[in-house]
Amino acid sequence: MGKTMKIQNYRKNRCIHGKRNGKQCVVTILIVVMLMQISGCSATELEDRCFPMLAAVDYRLGQVQFAYGFPELSNKDATDTEEAKVDAPMTSGADFKEAVSASTLELDKKADCNHMKVFVLSSTFLKQEGVYENMIEYLQQQELFPRNTYVCVTNDVTALFDTEEALPTDLGSYLEEYLKNHEKEHDSELINLGTLMDESENHVKTLELPLLTVEEGAILWKENYRIA
Repeated sequence: MGKTMKIQNYRKNRCIHGKRNGKQCVVTILIVVMLMQISGCSATELEDRCFPMLAAVDYRLGQVQFAYGFPELSNKDATDTEEAKVDAPMTSGADFKEAVSASTLELDKKADCNHMKVFVLSSTFLKQEGVYENMIEYLQQQELFPRNTYVCVTNDVTALFDTEEALPTDLGSYLEEYLKNHEKEHDSELINLGTLMDESENHVKTLELPLLTVEEGAILWKENYRIA
């Protein structure tokens, strides 16, 4: 009798373990299939993305102006390809949100800003009442740009973009290196977008952003722009 019970218990346990192993196997297969699908979607989506290295905002004729800056080379394989060439005109809107939305409609690919280097603000934009605060609020809500993106100011966004043809790399990458290389000269720490957004709420200190000018085709950082 005892031997019979042991056999029955063994078969019962074996059956339970078998069911458990079967369920685990099914779950594992489902996870693998899902990962394969996700991986496949990501690869497909990559072809439909463009990769801004820079974003710039200006203010003209009562409208907020916005534009992306893109690399000349493909971000995927560092070779010169047609898919890396993105036509991104400066767009406008009643506020920052509208200007960015208009830019999105102009692009034939989705802007993936995860690798963006620099965010340029025009001094004219910063002097307009309420538009800067509106932009900060929108960026906090949408997380459109990486928090570690460097922020700088210029008096002439168009002149800054015009220097790109003579640069050894795209404007965004060039400005990132330029700012880092000249940081010690100005005895001031570079400000990123995360700090800018945090201080807009905390109001603990006055931030000083690099003020870039263009003289005879050269980009210069001579002074800082204070944001209270």
